[in-house]
Amino acid sequence: MERQDYFEGLIAQDEIKDTLTGHIDIYKNISFIPHLFISAPRGCGKTVFARRIGKALGKKFVEINAGSIGSVKNFFHNIVIPHVQNQDVTIFLDEAHKLPKDVENCLLTILQQDNDTKCSEFEFEEYVYEFDFTRVSVIAATTEPQGVFHALMDRFEQLELDEYRPDHLGKIVKMICKDITFKEEVLEEISTVLRGNARAASQMADKINNWMSTNSDLKVVGHYEWDAIKNWLKIKPLGLGKKELQILRLLGERKEARVTAIAATLMLTRQAVMKEEQYLQKQYLMEIKSSVRCITKKGKEYLEALDNVESIEPVKPTEPVPPAPKPKKVVKLVLPKAEEAAEPIVPHTEPVVSHIPEDMFEMLRNAGRN
Repeated sequence: MERQDYFEGLIAQDEIKDTLTGHIDIYKNISFIPHLFISAPRGCGKTVFARRIGKALGKKFVEINAGSIGSVKNFFHNIVIPHVQNQDVTIFLDEAHKLPKDVENCLLTILQQDNDTKCSEFEFEEYVYEFDFTRVSVIAATTEPQGVFHALMDRFEQLELDEYRPDHLGKIVKMICKDITFKEEVLEEISTVLRGNARAASQMADKINNWMSTNSDLKVVGHYEWDAIKNWLKIKPLGLGKKELQILRLLGERKEARVTAIAATLMLTRQAVMKEEQYLQKQYLMEIKSSVRCITKKGKEYLEALDNVESIEPVKPTEPVPPAPKPKKVVKLVLPKAEEAAEPIVPHTEPVVSHIPEDMFEMLRNAGRN
């Protein structure tokens, strides 16, 4: 029997899609799905997958930023009582690492359901609340799973999304820019600046669509169009941001530096520097040796290549040479013979002209016959 595609249009992540498809099919048979915890780098589709799961389960979908819950009291008064009790609902807790400690402890009890009844109870403000997990489904997600209480993590089934490969990102861009044709090598270059991020691919596709609709009658993105878009958005190779490039240039000048020196020079906090340098390390542009930040050989080559590109002045288009003007009137000259030099020039068939007009020289020059 052919399985239903609950994730149609989502590129890659095939292993996760297979696992989730199995859970959804089982839910439709027994009305129960395990509590799911999705972890992934930013922009890799956690929210999109959670929404697709919620749609497939066919229940009300309530999306909550965990950092906004605040307390157990807020959790019950603003979420449990109005949205969960006696309702068929999928609760999505995004940014789960921001859950307050007391809410984490509360969820430890709530998510420990009885294996037979699939229910649990929790007492709060002299009331006992029942949670029926054949009606209530719970999904959590975060970019920082290490920040979630490990005992709470054990209540969930873990799902880890992968970063997207460049070819996957190219497919996302091409899918969204459905009316545009990309030259293959250009699409590959676009993919390299998207940092493995599906959200960045989607946003870039929207910008390409907007630029092409405004600046080009053609529906083809080649090197000229992509160079113009890069110049518009100030896109650097590998998609480096301004702060990342500042850190790399500083290391290029000093060869090595400690995080405190980098932070002081660039007027950043230590935490900001450590966050910005992660992508530089991932691309092998810098490395850390005994707490000292050093530029790598690849980092030096990156800066040299970037400086060479930025030092090249754009070639101005050559102005077309105007065509030679057509003569207004044909003039025929008859020169006197030597023995008649003293005599006045007698017209032959046309009026006498005693000198060559200035505009004739201009005409000859333009015609290339002077």
